[in-house]
Amino acid sequence: MSPLEVRSATPADADAIAEYHDHCFKDTYSSQMLAGEFGAPDLAGMRQQLHDWLLPESGLETRVAVLDGVPIGHVTVSGHQLMHLFVEPGHQHVGLGSHLLALGEAMIAARGHMDFELHARVENVTAIAFYERAGWIVTDRLIHTVEHGISYHERVLVKRSPSCDLRS
Repeated sequence: MSPLEVRSATPADADAIAEYHDHCFKDTYSSQMLAGEFGAPDLAGMRQQLHDWLLPESGLETRVAVLDGVPIGHVTVSGHQLMHLFVEPGHQHVGLGSHLLALGEAMIAARGHMDFELHARVENVTAIAFYERAGWIVTDRLIHTVEHGISYHERVLVKRSPSCDLRS
């Protein structure tokens, strides 16, 4: 087995990222899907969105974790916002998510931002707890999102760059 590599993502990674993103969604929301609360996201739309995000001119920055040539996780940032963080379910709970989160925070800080923001689906209590353990604070703000054929609410979480504490 080759070592884990983290590199800049390219549009060629979009299909693999969409596949594990879809696995994450179905793993996380299987009970809601079975109850008919909502269906699976539009995989073709997700692939296209990811492809567009990974274009050099998108303004987004994505790092992908690759094991044996296969993407298994990624983090995407834009400005002060952590846009996406996903890890293939078979590779969760081994520290990769924490590594990608720290990398995403460092990417935002490197862009000169001291205040970070992310949005997490209200129902995704596992992800929200993960972010809280990493020092993110859940705010009272909710965002309504319609994406990939699904309408949902997201909690807004914020974090101040640890380097700000050193300058205070």
